[in-house]
Amino acid sequence: MKDFNKNKKIILLIIIIPLLLVGQYFMFSKGIISPLVKGVEIKIIGGNYIKDLDKYIVKQGDEVEISAGNYVKIPGYAKDPELWFNVLDDTGIAEIKGNKMKALKEGYTSVAVMKGSRLIKKAMIKIVNPDVESLDLDLSDSLKYVGDKATITSSVAISNYKKFEDTYKTKYLSSDESVIKIDGDNAMAVGVGSATISGECGGKTVEIPLKIEAKIAKLEVPKEFVLEEGQTATIKPKVTTSPKGLKPPKVEYKYSTKKKKDERAAYVSDGGQISAVREGTENIVVSCGQKNATVKITVKKRSIKNSSIKNINYSYNVEENKIKIEISWDSLDGIKNYDIYFKNYDDEGYEVLKSIPQTEEKEGKINTNIEVESSDGENDEKGLEIYIVGVGEKESTKPSEKITIKYNKN
Repeated sequence: MKDFNKNKKIILLIIIIPLLLVGQYFMFSKGIISPLVKGVEIKIIGGNYIKDLDKYIVKQGDEVEISAGNYVKIPGYAKDPELWFNVLDDTGIAEIKGNKMKALKEGYTSVAVMKGSRLIKKAMIKIVNPDVESLDLDLSDSLKYVGDKATITSSVAISNYKKFEDTYKTKYLSSDESVIKIDGDNAMAVGVGSATISGECGGKTVEIPLKIEAKIAKLEVPKEFVLEEGQTATIKPKVTTSPKGLKPPKVEYKYSTKKKKDERAAYVSDGGQISAVREGTENIVVSCGQKNATVKITVKKRSIKNSSIKNINYSYNVEENKIKIEISWDSLDGIKNYDIYFKNYDDEGYEVLKSIPQTEEKEGKINTNIEVESSDGENDEKGLEIYIVGVGEKESTKPSEKITIKYNKN
């Protein structure tokens, strides 16, 4: 009987032990029973951070991924435990959603790995916001003409935690999108004018001022001007831009060689006006953008037919029925005599009043006196007009400016 009971117990144990082992495996594998966890560590595996001896350092505004590390579960076949992460204070320095931690403001905080309501492991987190000490901007290519493109790059230096320098992102802006357009870190010159590219990062702002011009496809100017002394002309360049229709840069005019002012045959103004002053030649370099062209100025001695009497001075008296006039003017080379033309207001045409030979010149001036009969018209207010013409061997000068003399017959 004893042997029977003993055998019965052995058989029962043989049946129960496997059932217990199977049941234990089932309950651990299905997570009905939570396994024992060892070797849990709080680790940051994503984002930018610095691992200190007893804490992690994270930059304000960054988001990092947290891990519980390569922990060990006992038994190994058990279902992974439901571990979660928690901030252990209510300072608002950081927040955790799932396995992501967002660094909200500077300071210290503690985060923990939790199993249910039980704290398994905790770690100290320091959140910092290093000051930007300097910010530099650079362009990969020149931005000078419409159509030019460049990539903007920046270099940031911070006061401490140098590892975070590469995490600082610079925001790029254009002061005028119609001149320079920015897309991300790419800049393109799209119009003529002035604009500034600015970079902003960590309270620092750096600017790159730029002036955008139209690219010149063609610059056309006259090859030569032939002028006489005293004559003027204007250089009128024809500028074609690329693309067409843009406002071209300012046209500039410069002498090709250095000379003293009183040695130049002609002068040129900022607007391209030429003044011929003496016999000789000058070469004027016309520039617009990246294009240049040269205009030759040839100055010849002034011909009589293109000259006129200058610097006329006069005074007069009315005595009875006569107007007595004292008159003078600058003499001209090549003149034989000077004819003085006059007419009263009531006359239809001019007639020669007097002819003065060049031989009467004294110190570059011609001086003479003339008398004119006053008008017999009915009006009280009378007058006469005078002009002078220089006569040479084969040609005459242009008429001088007219002198008008008004007088009262009484």
